[in-house]
Amino acid sequence: MNFNKNLKDYARSIIPIYTKELIDLVKIPSISHGNKNKKDLLNILKKISKTTKKYGFKTKIIETKGNPVFVGILETGKKKPWLTIYNHLDVQPAKEKEWKTNPFKPIVKQGKVIGRGTTDDKGPALTIIHAINFLKKYNYEMPNIQLIYETEEEIGSPNFGSFLKKNKLKTPDSILISDTLFQGKNPSLTYRLRGIQVLELELETGKKELHSGVLGNAVKNPLNILIDALSKCVDEKRNVLIPGFYDNVKKIKGRELKELKNVAKRFSLKKFKDDTKAELYEENPLKLLFNIWYKPSFEIHGFEGIQYEPNVIKTSIPNKVKAKVTIRLVPGQKPKEIVKKLQKHVKKIHPKIKVITLDSVEASVTDINNKFMVKAKEACKYGFNLEPLFVATGGTIGSVHHFQKAYKKPIILIAQSLLSDGYHAPNEYFSLKQAEKGIKTMAKYINSIADFD
Repeated sequence: MNFNKNLKDYARSIIPIYTKELIDLVKIPSISHGNKNKKDLLNILKKISKTTKKYGFKTKIIETKGNPVFVGILETGKKKPWLTIYNHLDVQPAKEKEWKTNPFKPIVKQGKVIGRGTTDDKGPALTIIHAINFLKKYNYEMPNIQLIYETEEEIGSPNFGSFLKKNKLKTPDSILISDTLFQGKNPSLTYRLRGIQVLELELETGKKELHSGVLGNAVKNPLNILIDALSKCVDEKRNVLIPGFYDNVKKIKGRELKELKNVAKRFSLKKFKDDTKAELYEENPLKLLFNIWYKPSFEIHGFEGIQYEPNVIKTSIPNKVKAKVTIRLVPGQKPKEIVKKLQKHVKKIHPKIKVITLDSVEASVTDINNKFMVKAKEACKYGFNLEPLFVATGGTIGSVHHFQKAYKKPIILIAQSLLSDGYHAPNEYFSLKQAEKGIKTMAKYINSIADFD
């Protein structure tokens, strides 16, 4: 049988079915933030269960302390290795005013499916199902397959670690994830992710709001103090000022440095600016990518206890305020150690500042030289017709850390989405051309590791 011709024909001919299936998935507003969409999180797993059963999977939905998880099994042979494939089916909220269409009434326009979750992560998940179906339909070699679809990724995967521990899952020989981005025109293999520590800084200096004219300069303003403390945590060049913060951060060298320079040479600053539409701290491609991928960060996202009504100023001094902060971590940094250093630092500024820790995930890294990466590189070149780049990412995928901790097996992250697709942004879309290439890439990769142990 002609593998190349059969796969090319299948990937092209299946797009109408793929498009309908993706639209059906995107219609379900499976938002994991908050508690309003609990039924939809279960409904999305029921929908994917129905779809995968059609392609030969045995399925089950497993409850956790939080949101449920879907598991699908397709056995191909007792002596075959096990490949675990992870995706998430929960999505970000979609309340931005910039949406031109209803985010949960997806449409097809100019070869793109537009809607929340199309590229993050329902579209890429569905291409892998069709890659598997192609191999099954034509009786091509493939490993045993275990699908795991989470519904808490967008809130940091707080229950995924306990899910892996408590359930009798198939022990994988490797793990495949498609939840990352092309960094430019070339396909990307992500081998390194930053971790995250989510926290709040809180300060209360009184029991009620007070008149700023009568008591200004007399009573302490917690917002002024908290802003001062935050300004002493990071400087204008994004260097974190917390003593000991960089103690365990290792310099990149050797193969990693070589791959970073390779990406920087191909990096389009213009396209990056067009896609982000934002001012940059750094415009040197090498330094810019280094800052995003290999340098830990400290970001302030918002405040509680402050005024926010547009065009109105209430001239009062607040009594209690809270800042919302994330620290992105690199390999070597431990969340608990970083929190202790932050607590010690801010208490010197004001002893009553409380550091409230929320979710945390450690950074992760996979050996570039492992045999699965070699096959993934070949598959990307085959499916996307361009040499793939080995990249890191500034983002965090909670499941990766939990997989590494549970199994210590190679984790391969093959990107299908583009930065311009609008991850977490209004008017998110997934290109059907990209889906077609994704099916080819994933089929090639899965077939190529069929006999790996």
